[in-house]
Amino acid sequence: MKTKPILVIAVAVVILAVGGYFLFKGKPRLSTSSNEISNFLKAFKAQVIKGNRDSLMSYFADKQTSEPINKLITTLINKQQKSDEEDVSFNIELNVEQAEITQINPQLATAVVPVTFSEQHLDTRHSGITFTIQKNEQNKLSIYQADARNFMNDYIAYRNTAWAKKYTDKEIYSPETLKAFLDAGNLFAKYDSVIWFTHLKKQTYFYVVKGKWDYYNLMKDTAKTYKMGLIGPDYKEVIPAEYDLIHNISGTFPDLIEVEKDRKRGFYDLSGKVVIPVEYDQIFPVNDTENLAALRKGDEYFWLKNDYSVSEKAEIKISELFSKLKQPNSFTLTKSPAGDITEFNSREQHGSIYLPPSYLVDLGLIRKVHEFKNPLRKHVDFVATSSQYMVKAKALPVKVSAENNSWLQTAYYSIRDYFIGGRAEFYDTNNIILIDDKSNKIYSYEINTDINTEEGGNEISGSCNEYNINAISDSLLEVKVTTTANIELYNHTFIDELPVFHFLKLGNGKVKEAIKTKRVFAFTKYQKMDDHFINGCYVYGKVVDEKYKTSGGGPISSETLRYMKNEIYADYNYKFKDKRWTDVFTQQFYDQYKPENASVQDSLTEIDKYNIQWIDQKLKGLPVIAPKVLAAK
Repeated sequence: MKTKPILVIAVAVVILAVGGYFLFKGKPRLSTSSNEISNFLKAFKAQVIKGNRDSLMSYFADKQTSEPINKLITTLINKQQKSDEEDVSFNIELNVEQAEITQINPQLATAVVPVTFSEQHLDTRHSGITFTIQKNEQNKLSIYQADARNFMNDYIAYRNTAWAKKYTDKEIYSPETLKAFLDAGNLFAKYDSVIWFTHLKKQTYFYVVKGKWDYYNLMKDTAKTYKMGLIGPDYKEVIPAEYDLIHNISGTFPDLIEVEKDRKRGFYDLSGKVVIPVEYDQIFPVNDTENLAALRKGDEYFWLKNDYSVSEKAEIKISELFSKLKQPNSFTLTKSPAGDITEFNSREQHGSIYLPPSYLVDLGLIRKVHEFKNPLRKHVDFVATSSQYMVKAKALPVKVSAENNSWLQTAYYSIRDYFIGGRAEFYDTNNIILIDDKSNKIYSYEINTDINTEEGGNEISGSCNEYNINAISDSLLEVKVTTTANIELYNHTFIDELPVFHFLKLGNGKVKEAIKTKRVFAFTKYQKMDDHFINGCYVYGKVVDEKYKTSGGGPISSETLRYMKNEIYADYNYKFKDKRWTDVFTQQFYDQYKPENASVQDSLTEIDKYNIQWIDQKLKGLPVIAPKVLAAK
């Protein structure tokens, strides 16, 4: 079996809140008991007390070096990694004797282990870790998941508190930060909250709020419970507290500040003057000798001139405008490019905030609020902050034809976010930009290129690098893209990479997935298959001599076709006669698969039946499609 445990070690408490789940690989044969698990946990705790890293590694299913496992072990034995600046001493105790053990099935159980943080000069704090433990064919217990999200959050909070006790304010915060804390306190008489402050050119500006401040509400595209404003270094109002969002100073244009209200955008200058009225739907800064930006209001476009005047309505083609955008096709960020440092008005949240120009958010190249490491704070842990944010253009605008009529251009980007502290070293996303020449509109959509059921996912190996888009109609697109996965097949091999089809629907200024199904091979539910659905590059892996080995990119295997066929039956909760197939889909679909139907023939659609027969013909080489085809044995 593929011994790759799932460690959910999430320490992002503001933005990256992710649900947890477990799946396990293989076919266990022996049963566990509560006494065995209790003794297993006591032995694990003994090694934690000894600080024996190598011995602790052996308790996990993955014997190879793993950064998530190392992170958890390092934290449990409370010894700092080489990258940590300082050591902070406090006690971490695993109270395994009080563990709540729940038997999931004869071979699998969870153990919720209480954890206590304590230090002589601090209040005791309680937390917990949930271990998922399985017995393998060799009658040995191993940890297949450690859900340590709450534990890591609590650990960092306690560690920051310990640091605060160890260091003075002057050792943690810069002089400008300490002054900003005091100045912000004086503004509360007029405003409900002072949420951030910006240091720019040796001056400090304050982001103030009237109403109920809600960080999560800021991230959502919904009505706001607050209004935001900006106060200058002289404590006078630069921007009144009337807006949904105020961006970084000089983030788009020098000494100008972008603001948003009711989904409209505009700009102020540092004197408090409205330079561009807050009435435009989109603002696209461009590299152009005569113009600073293109402004969209509804279906009409205008030029923003170098003197900040706005032209009469202009004929501007989005397809031509895209190539002039100010941001390069590929870019890397390690801090706010505006040259400022924007801090939380908080002694617990330590990141430096970047509020990118709205057009980059519209294009899906960066989220609305991003955090980087704050150089003004020392001896603290940074939560949910990036060390590097990379955007790479993998395919620049390409013409797409529908019925010999080119009307669509696409650009495809890979995005990697390296985290200082998080549940993995980095996270990958991919974004497709669609330029509709007919409607003169631009769309953005995040393409999921990781259908891995394990937390954190995998990096694309490079053996496969497929990206193709086909316009089925004026409003329906078929996108084919290489995707990482962790799909266990009947013969215990795994699909690590495969081409996945997405069907995107354009309409009402938005783009969305047209097909929703739990099937990996979604096209089997809605499209009659032909060869183009199975042609492509696949990477397979298998455990050989206790090591996981992968193949180079190659064609689809017969085992994948068998999975594809039986996935159709599993979608209708078919109870396979071969228990191995039941295990495969229980693992892949988790709680969305209930093997309860002895027959699903009446549930199969005509497309299902056609595709089952088509796959069967490919598998068996039948010259004629059989009238009735049962689930593969």
